[in-house]
Formats: sequence, structure tokens, C-alpha cells
Amino acid sequence: MTDSNNLESDNDPVEFEFPVLLSTSLADKLYIFQYPIRPASKGYDNTTFLKTSIKPENQEFRIEVGLDCNSANYDQRKGEKIAMDADGPFDRCENDKDRYFQGEYMDKTVLQSSRAVPDCSNYAVGTFQGNELHITPLKSIVQLRPQFNYLEQNEKNKDDESKKNGNESDEEETKAISVTFSRNRTDASKKLQEQSFENHSKKSLEELWIDTQYMNAESTQAQLTRLEMFCSINELYKNSLGVSCKDYLHMLAQSTNSDEHLNINGSANERSSHYMSSRPLLDQIRKILKDAKVISFKQLRSMIDSKHKDTDVLKYLQQVAVLVQGNWVVQNDLVFPKDKTSSQNGINSDLMCRARDYILLTFTENEFVKREEISKVIKLPAEEIEEILTNLATVVPEDGWKLLIPPNTEFTSKHSDIAHRQALHWETKRKQWKELLDALNHQPQRQRQRSIRESIGSENEERNVGRGKKTVRDSSISDDGAAAVEPVKTKKNVKSRKVSETT
Repeated sequence: MTDSNNLESDNDPVEFEFPVLLSTSLADKLYIFQYPIRPASKGYDNTTFLKTSIKPENQEFRIEVGLDCNSANYDQRKGEKIAMDADGPFDRCENDKDRYFQGEYMDKTVLQSSRAVPDCSNYAVGTFQGNELHITPLKSIVQLRPQFNYLEQNEKNKDDESKKNGNESDEEETKAISVTFSRNRTDASKKLQEQSFENHSKKSLEELWIDTQYMNAESTQAQLTRLEMFCSINELYKNSLGVSCKDYLHMLAQSTNSDEHLNINGSANERSSHYMSSRPLLDQIRKILKDAKVISFKQLRSMIDSKHKDTDVLKYLQQVAVLVQGNWVVQNDLVFPKDKTSSQNGINSDLMCRARDYILLTFTENEFVKREEISKVIKLPAEEIEEILTNLATVVPEDGWKLLIPPNTEFTSKHSDIAHRQALHWETKRKQWKELLDALNHQPQRQRQRSIRESIGSENEERNVGRGKKTVRDSSISDDGAAAVEPVKTKKNVKSRKVSETT
């Protein structure tokens, strides 16, 4: 019998082996520049760079590239017009530093960078030295495109000219000032705000440009810098692992049994069928449900090894999913775990689970669901409701939202006992929601009735006082200084009243 390991090695022979060395000399300084709108055959190697600047914190670059105004491909009339619109007439400029272009023509173009990849922690540049591959980690990958700030300079010049001519009114116009009050935000919302474009732009404006010196690719300094991409002897000694091949492979792909690796954004190994088949059946079902959100039993069964019985699959399936319209939907706590908040406004998981529970209950009663009807009951922002619906359903114009897959009557008829238990589950949920909504609807009404009764009572009392209707009346003051009062005696069905006083 042939060994399986030997068979695999025969089918996939090793063609070539070479050592891989890691160089860290330029780890925090190495960038890749890309020019998306520049042909690959026409780079900037032979171009004159007038000025180069960098913002290290925000990893931004700006390069001023000189233009050949005497080239046959350069339209001097158009270049002169652009320069005049940006800086005004060339002979009237008082200070050359204020000019965008230093000559009477458009003599430069400005390239400014933007990040091509948000995170470059898994990118590196490699170069061969003999049979050795030396790799250097990248700091960032940026793309440089032309900027047209001289158009804004033209508008600024027009405003300055109008101020000099006195066209503006001497009196300042009254401007409305908007006042905003910040509320307490969760850590998730703060993190989202830090990643927003507005916050990034603010940080970019606060950081000043630092001028740098450009070195040609063939210069001595550039050649010496490229030598730093090769791993030195000291780094070779420092980066030596000193472990066996088996231990090294174990370090690269560690095995784990924790559930935290069963997430949607897992690695390719986690998504592979080989990895999934090695997991317990409950973990397999949980992982599939978290990825699919809504799935039929037939689809689920096709993704699980046939060695598992249907009864076992159904047993574990009911622990991680609920039955809606004959299909299985992942439970709330797997979509919104504890201590997790919504991605939009940072709503806590308890409220999100409760809202999702009501939406699923509505889907058990109706094929289509209107978001407006949901919003009347679930007092959550529209973004959170849409976040829940997007993972469950799709929009049908004029009808509303429907589940991602059509209703499945085949499963309910084949497994009537499970369908009956799930129906009882939803009936209990329906009663709980009815009691909750009735309590919320009745409580404000009782408060209004009490307030109405109190207001009516106070109004009647005021009317009685105004008409002189009193239950007691003042009497003369007695010798000892105490005020004596006597009740008013009223006879029924008699218009006149007889009042007796005791002296």
C-alpha cells in the first residue's frame, strides 16, 4: 500500500528551494508610488521635479513636476491663459512667492497622493541576490494624480480684487451661527468617527508639509539606499528562527478549537471544505448559518458531509437557528453577540436583538414587510433597521422587503413535528410582544386621564370659589381672638337658604 504522503509529494514535486531573508532597514521608509493615469512606458524618471514634500503622519506626498513650455506638444496660448487666470498679469505681480506659476506660462503640474491600500502590513518588496530572496516590509502604497488647485487660486484672486475695488458692503452682514451639542458616544461610534473622511481631512490639514530633496534613480545616494534592501549579517543572525520545519509550519498555521476563529471574515483555511469537515458538527452548522444568514435545509445538507445523519443535523440546527417561512435563519445572538454594537449609531446588542426578533416575527406572518410599519413599533434609527433587513431580505419595489430565498413548504410538510415546535415558539413570541405593546400603549393613556381629572378638579374648584360657593363662612372674631366658623346649612329642593348664626 502506497503512503499518502509519498503520493502527494510525487504529484507535487519541489522544483526549486531558496532561502528567504527579511530586511528591516527600510521597513518604516519604503513606499510604492503608482501613477494610475500615466502610461507605464512614460514614467517620471526623466522628468524634472521642482519640489517634493511629505506629511509623515498622514503618509501624504506632493510632487511639483516641471513642464517643458517650449515642447511641440505644449499649447503656449492655453498655458498663458491658465497662468493669467491663476496669478493675473505677469508684469503686475508684486511678490513672486504669491504666484502659483513662476513664469508667464503654466510651467508645472502638481501631483498629490492618496492611499491605494488602507493597510500594508501584509505587503513586502522582494529582490534576489544570487539564490537568496530578500524581502522588505512596505510602509504604504500610494497613488499620485494631478491636482488643479490653480482653479481655486483664480477664484481667490477675483475675491481679492473685488475687496480692493470696494464692491463689498462696509457693514458686515448678520450671519447665523449654528450651535451643536455633543452627546455621549460609545467606543464603537468614536472609532467610526476617527475613520471618517471628515476626521482624516481635518488631521491632514493640521499637519504641515515637510520639504524633501529628490534623488534621481541613478544617483549614488539612490544606489546606496537600494543596498539596504538586502539583509545584513546582523539581521541574518537576529532573524534566525532556530526551529525545525515542523515547528515552523505549526507557527504559520496554528490549530485552535476556539469559536473566535469561526467568524465571517476568517482566513481561507477556515472557509475550505477540508477545514470545515474537521470541525464538530455544531461548529460547522454555526459557521454556515453565520455566513449565509438565511438558508434552506436542502442547501445546508449539501454543505455537510453525508456521514452525518439528518436527525443530528436537525438537532444542532435548532440550537443556532429558527424556522421562518420554511427556511432557517441564524439566531440573534450569533449576529449581534453580547457587548457588540451596531455599525451605524452604536446601538447595543440587546436592542438590536429585540428589533431583529420582531422583524423575524413579522416575516412569519407576512411574506412582505414594510420598513415604515416596522419603524412604528421599533423605535430605532432607520440605519439600524435597514442593517437588520439587509442581512435577511431584499427589497421588492412597491411590495417591501422579502426574505433572501423564497418560502419553503417542502420542509414544513416533511418535518411537521419540527415545524410545529417552531410555530409554538413564534406563538409565544407573539404573545410576549402583544403584552409588551399593550402595556406601552395603555400607560400613557392612564397618565393622560389622571392629568385630565386633576385639571378638571382644579377648574371646578376655581369656579366654585368665584361664585361664592363655600362650605364654611367667616364669623365674627371671639373674645379670645379665635375665629369661629359655622357650616352653611342647605335644604334640598328649597331655593332660599336659611342661615343661623350663633353669638
